[in-house]
Amino acid sequence: MIEVINEVLRELERATAKFPTWPTDPLHALAILGEEYGELNKEMLQLVYEPHKTNPGLVRSEAIQTAAMALRLAMSLDAYKYTPSQQHQQEALPPKISDGVVESIEKDAVPNELKPSDVLEYVKGDLLPAIGSNYLY
Repeated sequence: MIEVINEVLRELERATAKFPTWPTDPLHALAILGEEYGELNKEMLQLVYEPHKTNPGLVRSEAIQTAAMALRLAMSLDAYKYTPSQQHQQEALPPKISDGVVESIEKDAVPNELKPSDVLEYVKGDLLPAIGSNYLY
């Protein structure tokens, strides 16, 4: 157990040297921890279901990194600014365009069983032209 703790502390030192600053916003700090947890989750899932894509050493490495980021988050609990961020209003999605007639997008209008081709046809034919490029990254 001492060896694992030492590995976590070495990783914490390495990460702090590489990235000496840390967010003051607790949600951004949590996002960093979440990103590390996501990598650990991926490696663990692959070790169980696709073992040819990873190995226990990679799982351990991600677990050590996740633990180091959890410590980093905990070390800054007194430094965080626990205030809500600014919010902005989002535009409502436009109505559905079908055969030139504007119809509201309603929950009931969506069939229970959609095929991928139905979704693709809707996105390419109705949704993208209706929303325009303002909603595309």
